[in-house]
Amino acid sequence: TFPQNSQTKERTTFRSSFFPRVLRGENTSFNRSVMARSVLAVAISVACAAVANAADPSEGWLCYAAYTAKPTDIITKMTATMVVPPEPEQRGGSPALWFGVQTARGDGALVQPIMAKWLGDGWYMFQEIFDWTNENDEQSRPIQVHPGDVITATISYVKESNSYLMNMTSSSTTQRSDFHYNLLPRQTETESVAYIVLEHQPFTCKELPPSGYVGWTDIQLSVNDEVVASPEWVAKLEGPKCDSKAVILSPSAVNITWTP
Repeated sequence: TFPQNSQTKERTTFRSSFFPRVLRGENTSFNRSVMARSVLAVAISVACAAVANAADPSEGWLCYAAYTAKPTDIITKMTATMVVPPEPEQRGGSPALWFGVQTARGDGALVQPIMAKWLGDGWYMFQEIFDWTNENDEQSRPIQVHPGDVITATISYVKESNSYLMNMTSSSTTQRSDFHYNLLPRQTETESVAYIVLEHQPFTCKELPPSGYVGWTDIQLSVNDEVVASPEWVAKLEGPKCDSKAVILSPSAVNITWTP
């Protein structure tokens, strides 16, 4: 579902206040015609408002750090390391810890290595792409990882095919998570924004790991095939809970913290 914005609220109010006045008219055929056109206009307006909101950051994110290149630039490589946190003390939540890249408007393919997501019986790593271009979600096979495991993930842009290669490893297994995603022809903007994210709001703070933080280290970024010496990360809030926030430690290290 898409979040409601002020435009949607205004047009919903127009709809509910307009129809009663029309229904009091005497010309029945005129009423039907006006009502039909009004219903169509409102439906189109609400749909357009919803589509306008179909973008990242998503309302499911708690907090994040963002790096923003020029809108016409391409993030051609990103890599980072993360240690899997302890298991949540309370089941029921599904916190996800990941980094990814997206377009400046947030309406393209979100290319995101899920470095650890709680799936009820343990932490799992897998690759995921949610593409706002066609609202399709693709995921690789989940591989179970364990608290204390060191996860390293990399995404690399392939110019010849306008695609991204994704790979991820864990210190506790010889299994690799690999994925190759071709950006859709309908996506005209480049992937120029990088995110580091805590996603999926918990019902209670006990559904988050008791450690109270997770850290990404050895963060490296390349833009237009050139290494960014000191990426400038900005901490942001989207739908924070449990005092969650991103903490920028250095250009190559970012923590996300919360109160368990």
